[in-house]
Amino acid sequence: MTEGEFQECMIILGYRYNEKTGTAFNSFEGFRNLIMFVEKENRYVLYLDCSYKGIQELESVNQKLKEFHSEHKNYILKAEYKKRRINIVLKMTIDSDIDKDELKALVHFMTELCKSGELVPVCRVCARDRKTGLYVVGKEVMPICEACVGRKRRLYEKRKNVFLNKTQNMPGGIAGALFGAFLGSAIYVLLYQLIPMYGVGSLVISVLSFLGFIAAGIRATKKSAVICIIISCAVFLAAEYAALVFNSAISIEHLGGGIAISEAVDITNFSLRDKGYLLSILPEISIGITLIMLSGLVYLIKRAKTRPTKISKNIL
Repeated sequence: MTEGEFQECMIILGYRYNEKTGTAFNSFEGFRNLIMFVEKENRYVLYLDCSYKGIQELESVNQKLKEFHSEHKNYILKAEYKKRRINIVLKMTIDSDIDKDELKALVHFMTELCKSGELVPVCRVCARDRKTGLYVVGKEVMPICEACVGRKRRLYEKRKNVFLNKTQNMPGGIAGALFGAFLGSAIYVLLYQLIPMYGVGSLVISVLSFLGFIAAGIRATKKSAVICIIISCAVFLAAEYAALVFNSAISIEHLGGGIAISEAVDITNFSLRDKGYLLSILPEISIGITLIMLSGLVYLIKRAKTRPTKISKNIL
């Protein structure tokens, strides 16, 4: 089923549709049923934020969900009540008629469940039984009460002002990233002599590089993340080489040859010309660079999650 077909189907079933989030929604006696069109995962996902009135009601709701799951076991991937929310996942098939029939059955089931008197609607934020509206927060539709909406909007304005008032200092950020990376490389070289690193120590370099940029550059962006990743990879390779040199120098010293850095450099350079030796350290280098890339990805995810999220007007 295409998104257009899904939208048409849900409108026929009495739902409204928010194109920005790909979410169909309706309001029934205070309950806010949300059904999302998740094309990338070939799923339709239903959410209903609610709470139960008592233990017997909870057992009854769980039993109904279990029975509904069993009756539609070929299409329902999950049907559960957890953390004050009913979550039902419906598989998207290649047959639009089947999908329409299953969505119709799902809507009917949820209507009956809301009419059962066993559940009460709750706010997504405070989880209290309060009158809610539906708001688009970022890319998600949420049932939120007026008090929580007010708090979220004040927080948004505060964080937006802080975000807008920050001016990035790129030269200072790069200097800070370099300082952090070199400090991390010194730690890496030291630890390399004490314990097997297997490239994991590269995280010290990347983390200190990111922290150095944030501290000196004031404001971090996607561009700064790429810069820190490049700096971290370059410094890691240099630190790996330095660690090998010091490892050779320590071996020479243990053999009674004293501390001979220049000799250790020659030995390391000669060893790196050997294909077998190079292949032996390649996994360590690959692990180190991969971890730096992953740390950059984590930073980008964290940045996206911590950016101020705009809240729409009530879409009901």
